[in-house]
Amino acid sequence: MANPTPNSLEQLRTRLMQRAESSIPVWPVSIRPCAERNAMALLLGTLLGKLPADDVAPLVRPILNEQEENGSWSNDLSRTLEIVQALSQSQRPEARPHLNKAVTWLEEHPKRKQLRAETLLLLGHTTGLGAPIRFKNLLKPALRVAVEWSFRNHNTSRKLAAHLLMNDAGRDNTRMSELIRRQLSDGSWEGNVRTTALAMAALRQAGLPGSDSLFERGFRFMRVLQQWDGKDLIQSPCDMTVALHAATVRALLLAGAENNDVAPSVMLLLHQQDPSGGWAIGSGQDVDVLTTAAVLDALSLFGDVPLETHWARRRAAAFLAAAQNPDGSYSVIPEYRWYRMRGLREASADATSAALFALCECGEQSSIGVMNKAAAFVKRQQLKNGAFPASTMKSQLASTVLAAEALDAFGGARAQVERALDWIITQQHVLGGFGDELGLTSWHTAMAIRGLSLRPAKYAEQLATARTHLTMRQDDDTKWWHDSALNVYATGVDKRVSVTEISTLAALEALTVSSRLRALRTRKQRATPTPKG
Repeated sequence: MANPTPNSLEQLRTRLMQRAESSIPVWPVSIRPCAERNAMALLLGTLLGKLPADDVAPLVRPILNEQEENGSWSNDLSRTLEIVQALSQSQRPEARPHLNKAVTWLEEHPKRKQLRAETLLLLGHTTGLGAPIRFKNLLKPALRVAVEWSFRNHNTSRKLAAHLLMNDAGRDNTRMSELIRRQLSDGSWEGNVRTTALAMAALRQAGLPGSDSLFERGFRFMRVLQQWDGKDLIQSPCDMTVALHAATVRALLLAGAENNDVAPSVMLLLHQQDPSGGWAIGSGQDVDVLTTAAVLDALSLFGDVPLETHWARRRAAAFLAAAQNPDGSYSVIPEYRWYRMRGLREASADATSAALFALCECGEQSSIGVMNKAAAFVKRQQLKNGAFPASTMKSQLASTVLAAEALDAFGGARAQVERALDWIITQQHVLGGFGDELGLTSWHTAMAIRGLSLRPAKYAEQLATARTHLTMRQDDDTKWWHDSALNVYATGVDKRVSVTEISTLAALEALTVSSRLRALRTRKQRATPTPKG
């Protein structure tokens, strides 16, 4: 596609508005690589006898495509062993050559100690590879130590499941009752596909009959998060519905949609607000600052017509005020919940920039002190070359765009914003695009355009070449951007993932030249301070 035509952008916007208007409770996405998760779907579907025969081949196909040349999957011993077991149970003839390569790699692997206790317990190999079953009781103490170390201080459901898998049926009713109690209303454990699969396997091992409705609800949770990608069926790791609808509201409004077009998505966001005032990225997961900031920004753009969002925005601002660290920064997971996600309690420049921008846009005067502290923290992070260090998203470009956007909205930091934007220009490739160490991507290019749009006149030439490059990456048939980019931090699995919908929404916003002017008009209409009290 050489040029962005009004017709092609309208087609794309229409498709996205159809999703926004549907307001489906769960928005599944196809996230690759997916071999480990698809293997879990195969293992649990077989164990519970609930896997439709027609879904076996579509689940197996992407697993085979992701196998390494040496026969492993990601050169990971535990992952490869789990996948081998899943493929063996699938009994698909096309999987046999891949199984032979994988088994050869497993037999030649020199470091059997790298095999995780969780994998041994899940597959029933409690004695290790090749060890006689009669030594099971001798290895239990070592396995208990490994389980306690692996799950120290966090993810209690997986720890309970591991202990149940270690014991014979009926020997640990206390842990079994506790694990049953931890199932969430959506059928999951911790809102995580792997944790849910381990919990169901553990409860079957503990003697719970397969006819129990608990398994029906748990496997339904996994099925809901499966998405077709061509002929492949992809198991997503967790629900990301809230983050996707927030991004949809922002992108469509900035691309010229009317409030009525995105009202169903806004209604879903309002219903998903946590009693604390924040939002989680999806069902069953912890409330986090990044998602809360994204939703608050979307609701601020939306305003109060035709739906009243003022009180939701006020509660969100109060949540962000309470979640702020003493130094003005934010952690992805608020400090009082750190025990659930140990790696996310450190100060995050990305979370701080996102929170600052959202607070600036929501118009809550009571948040001025909070914004001052956040802005001071962000300013301290800027490097001598004008950039901001990579943070939660592991992308210096994305961190710099978020920081520049936040400081520009806050005001009084023009020089720092200009330095940040000047650095972004230095990252532009001769082809016009932007990327990371893995190459140019649509998402990075769209993020750079989002930042440079803060000064559209000054960077008009660079913006034009970047938009031209971005349109060249658009798929002519689907009108979407399909190239991979780690563009979402999924707190439910504590890792960055590539979501095509997020790249497409970012590109749609970036290609809409009037987006910044529209945003300014919307904010001007919303300039009346909210009443105190």
